[in-house]
Amino acid sequence: MLWNLLIGSILLGSVHGAIPNHWLPVVLIGRAEGWSERETLGVVALSGFFHTLSTVVLGIVIGTIGMEVSERMEEQTRLIASLLLVFMGLVYFAMHDANAGSPHQHVPKGLKGRSKLTIITTLSVAMLFSPCLEIETFFFTAGTLGWTAIATLAVSYTVVTIACMVGLTAVSYRGLARVNWPGRSAGAVDSHWLEHYEKRITGGILIAFGILIFFIKL
Repeated sequence: MLWNLLIGSILLGSVHGAIPNHWLPVVLIGRAEGWSERETLGVVALSGFFHTLSTVVLGIVIGTIGMEVSERMEEQTRLIASLLLVFMGLVYFAMHDANAGSPHQHVPKGLKGRSKLTIITTLSVAMLFSPCLEIETFFFTAGTLGWTAIATLAVSYTVVTIACMVGLTAVSYRGLARVNWPGRSAGAVDSHWLEHYEKRITGGILIAFGILIFFIKL
């Protein structure tokens, strides 16, 4: 089950970290403020750290609950974990339809012209208070396996998410990927595609791993 959770966390971390509203606005702010590539990458990494920090802290709390459930209902643990993942996957599918056309913005508006410290602080605080809730179901399941599983999940999710955000920022900053935010012009890559289908992709991952965890013990 641990390998299932590890693979699932890498997939979710990659999808979540690749969403444009996590990193692309920072690129545009950096360009508008005249930041160097290194400065822009540093700000993205810092905001990504605070984003994953709140996610991991919440995940540890939920993982602890999973440990308690595992101790009291040992025989039903696998079934509960699987049903919870499938249920949350269905919820995210429903959220896609409910939120269609209204993407969530992690980066606050009105930062142009502010001091660099103000911009960095505002970005970090905004990301701190917007944890990735979809991974928390995995933390509950990891809790049924113990602290080693929780720690492994926390580290893998943090590394993958930040690496993905920083990597895409570097690609965008150097002009290797033609992106357009928030509109779209002819020949440009539609940066909203992943953001638009994120809920369905996340839901599919949760459902798939809910089924795998029940039938395959890895």
